[in-house]
Formats: sequence, structure tokens, C-alpha cells
Amino acid sequence: MKATVIVCSDSAAAGMSEDTTGPVLVAGLRNIGHDVGEVVVVPDEIPAITSAIRTAAGDVVVCTGGTGLGPRDVTPDAVQAVIDRELPGFGEAFRAYGRQQTPLADLSRAVAGNMGSTLVVAIPGSHGAVRDALAVLGPLLEHTHAIIGGANHRGLVRETPITAAEVEAAVRRPDAGAVVTFEGRVRDHDHGRQVTSLRYEGHPDAQRVLEKVIDEAGALPGVLAAASLHRVGDCAIGDVAFVAAVSAAHRREAFEACAWLVDEVKKRLPVWKLQTFSDGTQEWVNCA
Repeated sequence: MKATVIVCSDSAAAGMSEDTTGPVLVAGLRNIGHDVGEVVVVPDEIPAITSAIRTAAGDVVVCTGGTGLGPRDVTPDAVQAVIDRELPGFGEAFRAYGRQQTPLADLSRAVAGNMGSTLVVAIPGSHGAVRDALAVLGPLLEHTHAIIGGANHRGLVRETPITAAEVEAAVRRPDAGAVVTFEGRVRDHDHGRQVTSLRYEGHPDAQRVLEKVIDEAGALPGVLAAASLHRVGDCAIGDVAFVAAVSAAHRREAFEACAWLVDEVKKRLPVWKLQTFSDGTQEWVNCA
């Protein structure tokens, strides 16, 4: 996949300061297998940013800088002006990930969406934001590109935070009269014992199994689209661990298909969880 990095900065564009975030982002994207050209630097002006995005070559365009609340922070506004549809789950996941480092992450206006078959992303202009964005984006880029490029949505198992919004967005269609979403969260108890934390571990085949179940759900009578995400890695109490969504022309088909999808994922997905209890003991259990 080809990617373009656009640095949005008045001072860097005027030659008054040296940009250091762009090269870090380029290196990070190259490390996960993307072909990235030279960094494009533009001032904090909507026309300049939108022009750079529209002329950028590649499957992914990442704009860094100008996502705050200052009067010259207009990068998210420029992105909103060029994208066809927003991917709200990215901003939510980005802020959730950054919140682990600082509560100020909630002030970011990070945004993502598609411009035709190109994914366009806006993130803050700091090294920490680049780190967080790569952690959130890395597992999604190839999958997201496949979807906006016209491929059918498939299931995804990943370590970064998941949201119901991003799964639901994947199944929305103009001909869908019903969308049913299930959200499974990490609870604080199990069989009368208090749970303090949880870790999911997946078999290497977990991704393939989830994709197969998604395909089967999409073939059920009346179903227009199906999607699912499942977490692996460390999770806190209250974190979203599993999301499934189905769209159909009518509510009965959507409810029945979503229930089938949830049951089949719980039955067949080779993912296990390590529960830590309040007394310090631990227990491995199947997610079924």
C-alpha cells in the first residue's frame, strides 16, 4: 500500500521551524510495510490542506498537526471537507488509546474517513500522537483499504480498542431497514468471584475463523451485511471486548442473524481469556 504524509504547520511551511513529526510517521508507516514518499508540508489553511490531500498519491493519506482547539487548528475541518464518509471509530479508538497516557487525549479532534478509495486521517502533531496513531491504525489499514476499495467486510481480531460505532458503520447501507448491534464488555465478576483484569489470547487461526463466520452470517436469509471485531491482549473492566453487527431489510432477519453471529463466534473462535481475581489468583477459560 502507498501512503502520503502531510504535515500541517504554519512555522514549518514558512521555514521557521524544522518538522520532526513527519519523518517519524514516515518511518513508522514504512516499518509496517507501506511505501511512503517525501513528506508534504503545508500551512494551517483549509485550502492548502484540502489541495494537498486531493493531489496526494496513495491508498492512505495521514495529516499530522492542527487538530487541537486553537484558531489555526483547521486540519480536521479540511479533512471533513474532502472525505465522502467519516470513520468515527478511529477517533474514538485513538482517544481511548491516548487516554492511557494522558487525560488530555480527549481534547484531540483526530478524525478519519474515505475519499473514494483513499483513507484520509488527521492526527495531532506530536511524537506521542504518531505512536498512538500507528498503534491504532496499524492493524486496520489493510483491512480498511479492502473495504473502501470494494471488498466485502470481514471480521477482525486486534489488540487496539474497539467500538460498536466502527462495526455498525461497516454494515450501514441505504437499502437496510434494520441494523442490530451486539456489544460485549469485560465484567467485574465471574461465578461469584470479583474479576480485576482480563487478558485475551488468540490462536493464529482466530482471524481466519472469524472471517469464515462473518461470511456465513452474510449469507443468511435477508442479511445485507455483517461485521465483527474481537479484542485480544490486556483489557480493563468495562472495555469493549467483542462487537457484532448485522444489517438487513427487516428487523426479524437482522435480530436473528446477529444472535446467530454472536453465538457462532463465541462457539467457534479460538480465543481464550486469562482472568485475574481480587485475591490474586488467575484462571484460563474459553470465551464460549
